[in-house]
Amino acid sequence: MLIALDSNVFIAALSPKEEHSVNAQGLMRNIAGGQYKAVASSLVYGEVLSVSGMLINLDEFVASIGSLKTVAADDDVCFEAGKLRIKYNFRLKLPDAIHMVTAINNKADIFVTNDSKLASISKDLIPTKLLSDF
Repeated sequence: MLIALDSNVFIAALSPKEEHSVNAQGLMRNIAGGQYKAVASSLVYGEVLSVSGMLINLDEFVASIGSLKTVAADDDVCFEAGKLRIKYNFRLKLPDAIHMVTAINNKADIFVTNDSKLASISKDLIPTKLLSDF
């Protein structure tokens, strides 16, 4: 099973103070152990560091999760994300749209987020689970 991850899953996994941190850590362990494969937009690097303010080596963390692949937010992804924002009357933030397009383009079986507003939109396009469901 291929799971697409929103940046807030990484934030929850790295910060014990975040809601559903235990769920995120368990999911990351399952991915690292090969139970699931995972994909995430390369936006995770900028979002995790800028939102969390954590001084960590995110490259090492991501690299330690062997079954995780990051995908660049290239021109095509960004163009599709823009179209998705228009489709949903700009209720999607650009990073969220990029995460969704990354999930769809990589044929993920499920998209995991810790954002209930995003989940309510993404479930129309791809099977979606909230982090609290893990």
